[in-house]
Amino acid sequence: MSNPEKTTTIEEIKDRLGSSKIAILTDFQGLNVAEMTELRKLLRGSGIDYKVYKNTLTRIAAEELGIVGIEKYLTGTTALAFSKSDDFVTPTKIVKDFGAKHQRFKVKAGVLNKKAVSSEDVFSLTSLPPREFLVAMVLGGLQSPVSKLLSLFQAPMREFAGLLRSLAEKRTGESAVDLPSQADTKSEEQINESEHIEDSSDNQINESQ
Repeated sequence: MSNPEKTTTIEEIKDRLGSSKIAILTDFQGLNVAEMTELRKLLRGSGIDYKVYKNTLTRIAAEELGIVGIEKYLTGTTALAFSKSDDFVTPTKIVKDFGAKHQRFKVKAGVLNKKAVSSEDVFSLTSLPPREFLVAMVLGGLQSPVSKLLSLFQAPMREFAGLLRSLAEKRTGESAVDLPSQADTKSEEQINESEHIEDSSDNQINESQ
């Protein structure tokens, strides 16, 4: 590969990594053409791109983006699944289920918020509650100030997933809140004042926005 081609590929990787909410690094060694086609079809059906790149070029692209901790996972064959969706469950579940079916396929790691996380952390995302439930849970009764909520999202991935599962379990059996499809962002004071939002009608919710 010539230098201009390498530069173009590096820029392509940077663009994909930079625009993805999650990227999953996989080892596809041992898969045949039919199996690779099957995997690409599964991922493409959920709007997820799957591309094979050289480790050296991926490392350079990651370094230029400031992604931390990815170097140790760039060995052997590497293909990356890029998802631009806030839905982390779908891509992680697809690769996890595919790996269970095809033993030679392995998940190496993931990239979230410019940080590499282990395959264990990637798989922990498959058990997260749906995004809509988490939004309703937060706006409908989470007692933490916004500053504490933000610190939750900045926690390490294993802790992050565990805390969200714990919060979701605490909400089991409580009424879910029907939220507008495009709710305005509430201030910290509004969230604190929405302590009893589950008992409010849909009209009251709309009036509070």
